[in-house]
Amino acid sequence: MINLVDILLNLLIFFIASTTFRLAKSEQAAVKVTLPEARTAEAVGKTEIPRLKITVAPDNKIYLDQNPVALEALEQALKAAHSKNIHTIIELSADKGASYGTVVGIVDAARLAGIRDITAFTKKSVSSTPVAATATSSK
Repeated sequence: MINLVDILLNLLIFFIASTTFRLAKSEQAAVKVTLPEARTAEAVGKTEIPRLKITVAPDNKIYLDQNPVALEALEQALKAAHSKNIHTIIELSADKGASYGTVVGIVDAARLAGIRDITAFTKKSVSSTPVAATATSSK
């Protein structure tokens, strides 16, 4: 007869051998920001749609894909990206201390460029995992 310990040891070895471990993305942000919290935040999907990362630092400096950019130049860059691919999505991360006017200016520049899909990153209130909330505007 087989010992119970032997059976449990075999099960443990089986589970260890069949488990898949995943490492978290170690993608670094352009600027260290403290994300605000939202109770309705959702995790970002894994679709292959072109995304532009826009970050607003606590001092209201704007970064487009880790490069500093003025609000006036941002609209032209967004128009160029939208002309290359009309399905471009903006991933917006703004520090909770950033000016609301700066964020509204970015959203306005995106609308003028023809980009309607903007993902605003937040931190879910219940957990400390950063997630994203997606908002789509319509005309």
